[in-house]
Amino acid sequence: SPLPRTEPLPSAARLSAASSRPRGAMADGHGQGERRAERMVMEVPETTLLYIALEMARDLRERCGTDAAMVQLQSVGFSTGVRLITRLTSTRFPITQERSAMKYVCKDLWVFLFRKSADRLQTDRRGNYIIQDKSFRWLEKLSGGGRDSEVHEVALLHLAFPCGIIRGALSALGVECTVAADVQVSSLPSCTFTVTFKSLEEERAATA
Repeated sequence: SPLPRTEPLPSAARLSAASSRPRGAMADGHGQGERRAERMVMEVPETTLLYIALEMARDLRERCGTDAAMVQLQSVGFSTGVRLITRLTSTRFPITQERSAMKYVCKDLWVFLFRKSADRLQTDRRGNYIIQDKSFRWLEKLSGGGRDSEVHEVALLHLAFPCGIIRGALSALGVECTVAADVQVSSLPSCTFTVTFKSLEEERAATA
């Protein structure tokens, strides 16, 4: 099955590297320690996050099958998203509105992870939020070889991890939701993420 080749990806992993620096490096007799420590923070190579995601997807698919692999990738993504947003928003005012949370994810989180904002945020007729990225970095090198159905399956597999990240990020912001990805092989690397708030799902169930 076709798999995307690794390439430089934004260094989201810098968070863990920054948090692991020695506390003693934050001060010295001349008051320059904090600035020096900031300059000396080691950043994990940008390929690391994508490489880990690809290897997780490959290994889980081989051991568990595609469906089970997607469930586990979303779970790992969820915990990753929670940690990322907790760090990124630690010094700002709380985000209390659902739409503000969506805008934060599409701009700040997207830039941090993918070097660019999402291209479009809109709602559909059912009240779901649709995030569109016309050139999603994690799909840029997806091979066009093989049948369309195979390429589509692999693309969705590799979108399971970012789906989890989005859901975890929104959960950390107080918004419970489900996230589903969609992609058309002819439009790669474009993709969309549909975010459905739990409150909306409950309203639909009550009126069904």
